[in-house]
Amino acid sequence: MGIRNTPLEEWIELDCEYPRFHREKAIRIEDRGPKCCRTLPDAYDAALELLEQLAEYLPSRYPMMYRRIKKGIQNIWSGEKFDIISRPLHEDPMQTIGRLTQDDMAIMIEKDDGNYYFLAGAILLAGFWRLEDKLGLSLREIHTTAGVPHYEERLEKGMNNLFRRLKPEDLVTRNNFSIQIDSKLPWSTSIGNEDSNDLGWHNAEDNIAIEHHHLRVERQSLRRLPRTGAIIFTIHTYLTPITDLAKEDYVPGRLGSAIRSYDGIVSEYKGRPKYREILLNYLDEQHKKQIDRGLVLDEEDSKRQYPW
Repeated sequence: MGIRNTPLEEWIELDCEYPRFHREKAIRIEDRGPKCCRTLPDAYDAALELLEQLAEYLPSRYPMMYRRIKKGIQNIWSGEKFDIISRPLHEDPMQTIGRLTQDDMAIMIEKDDGNYYFLAGAILLAGFWRLEDKLGLSLREIHTTAGVPHYEERLEKGMNNLFRRLKPEDLVTRNNFSIQIDSKLPWSTSIGNEDSNDLGWHNAEDNIAIEHHHLRVERQSLRRLPRTGAIIFTIHTYLTPITDLAKEDYVPGRLGSAIRSYDGIVSEYKGRPKYREILLNYLDEQHKKQIDRGLVLDEEDSKRQYPW
């Protein structure tokens, strides 16, 4: 799963793309509302706790961006004020949560059967999946209905154990990546219209021009809320043109190797047949140019130290 322990103060990240994310989310909420942001009754208390946690965390972590106010929290950059005290709330709590950060968020609640269920979400920029398809499902159903490769034999036991042992003082994060062959942050139109019943890589155009190829990376986190015990799953997305990414030393070779490493099931799931030829040819060409200008592969570990 690639899970790593992370300091709790690094729970929510903001970056230079914040204005774009804020704008895209506002449009999505206006256009699609409950299709993207909903709280089922069993998760309402957890959603309120999540709002309270964000109202405490964000002004402390980003004092130039957020301010705690009498009834909640203010976004200093946008001027928005969010009342989280008055009842009834002005809107679904997950919709307010969706407005506050760049991340998409999901709330998972343990039921009497010992399984965790997806009972609330602000899923506005997911790219390839829809809240309405997953809300109410168990952790297992979320992955099996999506056809996640090797979930049952390689991932399920570890994920269940992680959810059960996670403590409120813990924060774990991981990153994954996929290739997207359009530039749409909220929804990848290459796999079909978002409201269609026929979605999938079979709708995508074969080997579209390299300028359309993007690397979509998700920084995902898990933490447990202290009062309700709900698990909060956050997704922070980075969408970068391949033509920009390939300018960085070592990256074309590393990415090409990673894409070639997919087994058959992963390849189909990630849509590799639709972009393999043009993308791998481009990455190989860029890798060769780096080698020809003197890049030494054996020096990568010593030269790619973070932070710079």
